[in-house]
Amino acid sequence: MLLVTDVTGHIGAAVLAELAGTPVQVRALVAPADPAPAVQGANVEVVRVDLQDAAGLQQAMSGVQGMFLSAPLGPNLAADHAALARAAQAAGVRRVVQLSGLGANPEMCCARVLRWLGEAEQAVAADGAFELTRLRPTHLLQLLFDFVPYIVRDSAIIGPFRNSAWSWVDARDVAAVAVAILRDGGHGGQTYTVTGAQALGFQQIAERLGEQLDRPVRYQDITANEARGRLQCMGLAPVMIEAKLELWDASVSNLLGVAPNEVVQTITGRAPRSFEDFIQDYRQRFQPIAAA
Repeated sequence: MLLVTDVTGHIGAAVLAELAGTPVQVRALVAPADPAPAVQGANVEVVRVDLQDAAGLQQAMSGVQGMFLSAPLGPNLAADHAALARAAQAAGVRRVVQLSGLGANPEMCCARVLRWLGEAEQAVAADGAFELTRLRPTHLLQLLFDFVPYIVRDSAIIGPFRNSAWSWVDARDVAAVAVAILRDGGHGGQTYTVTGAQALGFQQIAERLGEQLDRPVRYQDITANEARGRLQCMGLAPVMIEAKLELWDASVSNLLGVAPNEVVQTITGRAPRSFEDFIQDYRQRFQPIAAA
């Protein structure tokens, strides 16, 4: 049996979708207040437990051989990863794939997201209690969903991203790597940077998105303070607003610059999805709702 955590996150949901309907028995870990996962399957069992409930976590991991370890991004990330890892060790889980991120560094002073990720890695000790593999994906293409309201209303992607090119990856490709490792093993002690096939700047993204949608889409550059106001309107918590702005600034500064690699191809046996593949799969999300 495999256990999947953070099934409401882009990658956790994709891991669950990758496993649903297969012969593998899957347990989806869901917080008590969270909605049921969108992905269903005869082989998927949903278990509700609070990450602070050590006994409940250990019970949820009974009979589990492999776990996809992830938690919602925030100041409690390291504590959440540690709680899951302790329960896995106590339950005798043999294989763990830990989701981290590009640039994870517990000493990072200027981008708290990267510090949180680094602290989460430190919290899950590679001490032989289980076979541990860490995944550090680059920017997820699914993050473009955050710009859908502006794309639909203004035919624009609006943000403080200047001319920097970012390396992108589809969350579904990260999930495919995670599932392959959980199933096959042999990757203990490894840390993989997971990329897609392309590095693109937001001007290029806007142009290619317009080509796929058959209508012009532009990129509009704004200041970080203007972006802060937009994030406030989205209802984000203040700590997450500042965390996001810091991460964007680190990306613009090329602190997270990395060339596309072959990890997806090597581990899954297929090439990563392109930007065009991603847009075609989610085309309706970027289109205005037709008037009745």
